[in-house]
Amino acid sequence: MKIQQIRNATMKINYGGITFLLDPWLQDKGTGFSAKAVRKDMANVKNPMNDLPMTPAEILAGADHCLVTHIHPDHFTSDYLPNNIHIITQNAADRDTIQKMGFSNCDTFETDKIQIGGVTITRTNAVHGSNIVASKAMGKGSGYVMQGERKTLYIAGDTVYCKCVESVIDQYSPDIMILNCCEATTPVGRLIMGLDDVEMVCRKAPAATIIATHLDSVNHALVTSDDVRAFCKTHSLNQVLVPCRGEYLEF
Repeated sequence: MKIQQIRNATMKINYGGITFLLDPWLQDKGTGFSAKAVRKDMANVKNPMNDLPMTPAEILAGADHCLVTHIHPDHFTSDYLPNNIHIITQNAADRDTIQKMGFSNCDTFETDKIQIGGVTITRTNAVHGSNIVASKAMGKGSGYVMQGERKTLYIAGDTVYCKCVESVIDQYSPDIMILNCCEATTPVGRLIMGLDDVEMVCRKAPAATIIATHLDSVNHALVTSDDVRAFCKTHSLNQVLVPCRGEYLEF
């Protein structure tokens, strides 16, 4: 298994000999949306807040499929994507929306599992908000479990730590987990994991390797990659990796 951090939640994952481009957000720096931030210095700052680590063509090279957890604009935009690239969405509603954007090669989860070559991908539930108002505003999001290699990979997606995450850990005992953990927060509440959530995942799954992502790119984040590194050092969370943009991890 080889995982390359691209930017935010966008990653290139080679699993079972198949390359998945996860949550492709290839938009140019500062040309996208601005979230309602709770930090005054971040108000009206346009996302993404940083550049891609390489050209879109280099990122797309060798990608067999796009795997999309949900279609918020920091997880999927049409920028630079060829309209015939194969896209896998969490549900029919997201598939239909992406097709209306001009993409012709879209599939979705008809059940909670799909098989691609020797890789089984299971859709898992996520809670995209720390309270009812926030999670309702954010709508449906998913995570994914990949099986087919010796190590099981869990992509938690945009979620807080909750019973859904605990259930995946209990059922699949994932060897590697990808956590979106910038503590993105708007006036309605916290939307995804923060530092305490990362620690709870580590305590729940002490043998797993944790990859911290969804960092440094959106204006409503309260946690940076440096914050995660410092927190993990202070709390002896040695299982947590915080890759830089463009960095490869191999397992």
